Amino acid sequence: MSMERTPTSPTPYSAHLGIEIVETGDGTALLRLPLLEHICNRRGVVHGGALASLLDSALGAAVISSIDHEEWCGTLQLSVQYNDPARRGPLVGVGRVVRRGRHVAFAEGEVTDGEGQIVARAHGTWVIWPGHPDGEATSS
Repeated sequence: MSMERTPTSPTPYSAHLGIEIVETGDGTALLRLPLLEHICNRRGVVHGGALASLLDSALGAAVISSIDHEEWCGTLQLSVQYNDPARRGPLVGVGRVVRRGRHVAFAEGEVTDGEGQIVARAHGTWVIWPGHPDGEATSS
């Protein structure tokens, strides 16, 4: 039986944005992003790039939770649909693996604002390698 690899901390880039990993496992992930000044425009609306990063992180964390410790993955494609301006926080990003093959995974998810309104949705494709893409050993 394979062991799941569950991300417990965000990447340095995601941490810079303020993204926090709340829960991951079994092909799902729940992340949180406080409404911080450095991710908002002058009118207090969250930058679309920050929403896309939250979605990429949430969907990616869901995929990571579905692969073996020896495997590695990376985003191949991410499509984001912005529904409403994100003005109320904290933002919550949810990701789900909808289909997983040997070398490819498909995921979808959404971001809700502090009132539970869906402000953005995404779907994407992840490549799965049998080891680290640079040939380095993976660590647990």
